[in-house]
Amino acid sequence: MSEFAFNAYSLLFLSSMPHLRRRHLQEPFDKLIRQARIVGILGHRQVGKTTFLERVADEFVTLDDEDSFRSAQLSPKAFVASLKARRSGIDECQLVPGLFPALKVRVGTSSIPGRFILSGSVRFTSRKAIRESLTGRISNLEMYPFVLTELTGEPNSSFLFKAIGASTIESLVVIADGQVSAMKQRTKTINSFLQNGGLPALFHIRNRNSQAALLRDILETILDRDLRLVYRTSLPYQRIHEYCSALASSPLQIVRPGTLRKNVRIAETAQHHLLHALESVFLVRRIPVEGDYQGDLFWFEDQIERSHFTSTMNVDDADWITLIYRNARAQFGYRLGEHADYFHFRTRGGSQIPLGIRTRQGILGIVSIESRRDINLSLKRSADSFLKTYNHSKVLFLTRAGTTCEALSDRVGVLPVQTALF
Repeated sequence: MSEFAFNAYSLLFLSSMPHLRRRHLQEPFDKLIRQARIVGILGHRQVGKTTFLERVADEFVTLDDEDSFRSAQLSPKAFVASLKARRSGIDECQLVPGLFPALKVRVGTSSIPGRFILSGSVRFTSRKAIRESLTGRISNLEMYPFVLTELTGEPNSSFLFKAIGASTIESLVVIADGQVSAMKQRTKTINSFLQNGGLPALFHIRNRNSQAALLRDILETILDRDLRLVYRTSLPYQRIHEYCSALASSPLQIVRPGTLRKNVRIAETAQHHLLHALESVFLVRRIPVEGDYQGDLFWFEDQIERSHFTSTMNVDDADWITLIYRNARAQFGYRLGEHADYFHFRTRGGSQIPLGIRTRQGILGIVSIESRRDINLSLKRSADSFLKTYNHSKVLFLTRAGTTCEALSDRVGVLPVQTALF
């Protein structure tokens, strides 16, 4: 069998068995497991944590199993003591907060790194009992839904990571020019991603009714079980679902609880608690607004979730910029020791940069457009305002159509979106 045929067969095999795909989380995990006594794998429900944990742990138990749950709840100390392997994995451990003091005692008498690997669909820091027990004893990694390079079996992209540290845009144009030949296949992957998202259990299901039914089940578990572990609210499930629909309808608008109160019938204070809880269960991400405005945007963790809450499969500008965000964060989030902050820039004069990325190396502004000819005077003014506000910053216009790779100046460039995300 030729190398080409073997690779084609491998991709076909992997596409039919999404749980076998290698995750970009593997590299930072392999480094961290040699240092930390407890490693936490956190992320959205059905993002692939259980599958990952089963592969890396010598011994595996999930608290979604009723017998394991009862055993852990009845005697946390005995449950922890029963785990004998060098690397013991406990899945969905947030369901039994009493486990964490027992884990604290267990690792306190051992210097073995990687003794326990915990996974959870709720941020540990959102629950006081867990936070106080594990402070200084656990190192957490976040697992995101599949990104484009995981779907194609390629290494994690480093393009935007390099873009922030690049001295000029011209150097990025040279790199992008070398990728143009692969754009056709990458465009197909992006179009599939826009429709199906990156949740492993969902993206490969082509029957829309089956896909929608499974997504409804996942969201009901998140909103009616996981969320209530963080926020003990009496709000009914349907009201919380309606609130998520309101967030999904205007992802590029600042969320103002006072304005939403009448439509969603939820008090402002309750909305603040609810937004915090939605973040804690990884359903939404808070994107701070900078410039002349204060407030936050809230973007859903996965592409398909916004489609669900808006009841439409139509793709708009907001879908494109959030797609870029979801793939960009993997370029930084899966690099151990690196950190990036994401923000939205807007001024009273009308300037707007939908996505900003800030790291120790600099700041990058990203605008999604259809093609090079869409760069009008308003967009140029937005880029100028961003560059004047932030020293050592650059702006990239990422086009959805065309193959233009062009440096408009030392700090502004036009590139196909495919070159930035693969």
